[in-house]
Amino acid sequence: MSMIHEHMRPPHETSWLNRRLILIMGKGGVGKTAVANVAARHLASQGKRVFLAHIQELETPRGEGLVQRGPSLYEQTLETDTCFREYIRLKLKVKGLATLFLGSHLIQYLQKVSPGIREIVLLGKVWHERENYDHVIVDMPSTGYALAMINAPINFTRLFPGGPVHQDTLDMSRTLGDSVNTALVNVTLPEEMPLQESADLADELKRLVPENPSWLVVNRRLPPDGALKEAWAIHGAALEKKYPSNPLVRAAQFRSHRSQNQEEALLKFPRGIFADCFIIHDRGALPPSGLPTEVLAP
Repeated sequence: MSMIHEHMRPPHETSWLNRRLILIMGKGGVGKTAVANVAARHLASQGKRVFLAHIQELETPRGEGLVQRGPSLYEQTLETDTCFREYIRLKLKVKGLATLFLGSHLIQYLQKVSPGIREIVLLGKVWHERENYDHVIVDMPSTGYALAMINAPINFTRLFPGGPVHQDTLDMSRTLGDSVNTALVNVTLPEEMPLQESADLADELKRLVPENPSWLVVNRRLPPDGALKEAWAIHGAALEKKYPSNPLVRAAQFRSHRSQNQEEALLKFPRGIFADCFIIHDRGALPPSGLPTEVLAP
């Protein structure tokens, strides 16, 4: 699929792609990872230094770590243990002390059982990498766990008003609420159920970070085809009756009905809860360069 967007309402002066930290969220199957990958390649093609991070709800065995995908694009699937060790080394600074601390069985046990630690160290990793890259794009886990991750530093700050981690979780919470530097991107499909789920996600995000409304990206929208719509309205019934099994007639019927259903779902959808809304048209193969500059320009 190539990605071409249209605004559902007048565009803001800036796009979600201009933000320093970009969290890509959505239900499984909506194309969240594809949007993250293409957005990262697009920004890297503009000469930006980009870090693309993947966070999975269930971790896989340790992979190859940080991988350079291009002159200015770096990619990594994050793991709790690696991120925790990086964080401890950053905080303690003295190598011998950090090694001693991490070697403690008690610390290893607390890392695994303490509520919110996994979420905080993973989110803390991408939060810290903002200092090293022009853009950090995060392919977040599915909706429920993504919300748990965003809620973790907020809860920690409230529960523990002091200590060495408090200032970091406080700064993370402030970053998540910073609409100038952070984009919360809600990816969905142009269908009734996924759109409703994206509205529910937007409501939850508004509750957690009310000062930073999320951005909506509607993926896989069939591009409007007025000629096909008009032709099918005039000749569709006769073609279906005369050629009920013809694959070309069946394909035209499917495309016409699907496009109409998508249009109706989008017209009914309340978009006012979002910072802005973009549509990605489904046009076949994705070009190697990703998204053209003019397509994503605000």
